Amino acid sequence: MSDSAESVVRKFLAAWADPKLDELAMFFDDAAVWIDGPRGVHRGADAIKSELETQLAMGFANAMLDVKSLVTDGRTVMMERLDTFSISGKPFSIEVMAAFEIDVDGRIKRWRDSYDVKSITDQFEAAGINVPN
Repeated sequence: MSDSAESVVRKFLAAWADPKLDELAMFFDDAAVWIDGPRGVHRGADAIKSELETQLAMGFANAMLDVKSLVTDGRTVMMERLDTFSISGKPFSIEVMAAFEIDVDGRIKRWRDSYDVKSITDQFEAAGINVPN
């Protein structure tokens, strides 16, 4: 039997502390969908891995994804969290609302993040970092 949906999500979030592309990608079902707020919809494991690679290439490090509230309903996990991280040595933070659907094999089949893109864009601009498209 696979881990609980909450356990899968918590392990996924913990993996961001020292993010490794292949490790993060392993959490996703082959047909997974990631709706990343304003950055778009990424369909399938390859597209998700590509977006993760883009984000990690920005110099993403020292991530702490602090869960403020979390509810589960079967294989669905919804949460409010504060993501704190650095890019190229500069600190950033963003409040995120997220929903995950976990399949029976314990892999993410749907991930939806919602956040205020202006708050993160403002932080990037103040730090002199170009936001990738």
